[in-house]
Amino acid sequence: MKSILKNLKIYKLWHWWIWITSLSDWKKVLVKWWALPWSTVDVTVVKKRKDYIEAHILETKKYDNQIADWEIFCPHFFIPKWISEANQWTEKIWCWWCKWQMMSYNRQLDVKQQLVSDAFKKLNKNLSEEWKEIQILPIIPSPLQIWYRNKIEFSFWVYKQQNTEFRQWIKEWITEEELLKKWINKYNIDCNQCCWFHKQWEFAKIVDVDSCGLISDKMNQVFETMKSLCFNSWLPVFDQKTHQWFFRHLVIREWIHTWQLMVNLSISFWNLNEEQTKLWEQLMDNFKSNEFLKKNITTFIITYNEWLSDTIKNNQSEARVFWWDWYIHENLIFVGWNKENNKDEDDENDINNETQLTFRISPFSFFQTNTLWAEKLFWTAFNILWNIDWNILDLYCWAWSIWLSLLKQNYNKNKTNELIGIEIVEDAINDAKVNAGINWLENQSFFVASPCEKVLTKFPELEEKIKNIGVVIVDPPREWLHLNVIQWIGNLKKEYKFKLLYISCNPVTMARDIELLIKEQWFSTKEVQPVDMFPHTHHIEDICVLW
Repeated sequence: MKSILKNLKIYKLWHWWIWITSLSDWKKVLVKWWALPWSTVDVTVVKKRKDYIEAHILETKKYDNQIADWEIFCPHFFIPKWISEANQWTEKIWCWWCKWQMMSYNRQLDVKQQLVSDAFKKLNKNLSEEWKEIQILPIIPSPLQIWYRNKIEFSFWVYKQQNTEFRQWIKEWITEEELLKKWINKYNIDCNQCCWFHKQWEFAKIVDVDSCGLISDKMNQVFETMKSLCFNSWLPVFDQKTHQWFFRHLVIREWIHTWQLMVNLSISFWNLNEEQTKLWEQLMDNFKSNEFLKKNITTFIITYNEWLSDTIKNNQSEARVFWWDWYIHENLIFVGWNKENNKDEDDENDINNETQLTFRISPFSFFQTNTLWAEKLFWTAFNILWNIDWNILDLYCWAWSIWLSLLKQNYNKNKTNELIGIEIVEDAINDAKVNAGINWLENQSFFVASPCEKVLTKFPELEEKIKNIGVVIVDPPREWLHLNVIQWIGNLKKEYKFKLLYISCNPVTMARDIELLIKEQWFSTKEVQPVDMFPHTHHIEDICVLW
């Protein structure tokens, strides 16, 4: 039997969803999953290690009223049942994703600020006194706290269990016994079908709810309409365990400034029989004739995906345009970028000083999920870098990224900086080339589709292009920079006195990389700027300029 530790007080977040408390002898207890600062909890011990204990929360006894304000905006927000039997949210279908809804937004920012500070404090003992002077600047909040996501991905799923209510409805609708048997057995309707998020930490389950408070009303309505048409088609939902049937994923993207909306429906088509093929053709007609969808969807993509893994795109998938175009476009708007005077003057309200960037986004290209936040992030990075001389090297350039923003800003100042962009996703590189052209920067841009750590071995001719570097940009995956990339950046620093703009969604791995860059005496830095990326979650973005 697992041991239980009672009445422990959580005192801070250590890493994402892992919280720290301690025993009477000050031995640390790392607590996973559901917690808030200064709450009192009972935990069950998972592992005992030499220096700490790993545990999961068993029960939350008390919350700190200074931390939790309980202003919950989503009816599917989950509160463990033992907290309050009378709580109105307890009996709802629950979703794990926005865990911090019960915290006021200012308190969320405080926790994230402390998370970044703690990540960099750990390096003090390993580095020089100069490192200890690094400041963690006050976090910049997200412009929106709800309705901020421009992309959302749903999974169709099937629960193989008896559903007597649904079965009875079928019997009332279909009177002939043989026809009833065909629907139940052949079309796999003797089960629950749903379409929503994967349940966190459980691959084989998803959460079937009605709406999401992080996306717009229009996206919620499109989702509900698409789900209704799909389920009413009598086509079966793909079963991930048997790798059979039809509906797999539904991805919706909406742009704030252009109001364009893309739907990408992923299906498995190869095992349909003749009757099901006719049902699919009828469903496509229903999509085309639906007035709401015609009015609100700019681009409709259908991805034919026969791959066994639960991914939308792979080598065996084929995406086709169902209606309109393959792409949608979004703008980012910056105020004050044309300014030539002192950058400290307040000109953010000067609409005559506005710069607009246009981006073409294909179904599988990456685009920041919070559009207004991206504008804030890039504006902040620009203010940190300010005047950019020489050329720009972006090692994780995506389809747009900050490189285009910086290049356009210098273009407006009649500077002729050049860009070398490297990105592993070929679709993103194709979009990047087009985006450079849309913004009249194609003659100043050169792109390569390759992993950063292998780019020079795959493209040795690139070494001749990399010259007169003034800024290197890295926005790596969550894990960290590859050690080969760090070494390569260090060697490049010996040739050019460039600034390194490091953007990261993981302060722990960011601190680790910066430590390596500083210990080798390649760079120094003075401050880190946190920017809130996704309110009501543990995610946080950080900006640091090294020189």
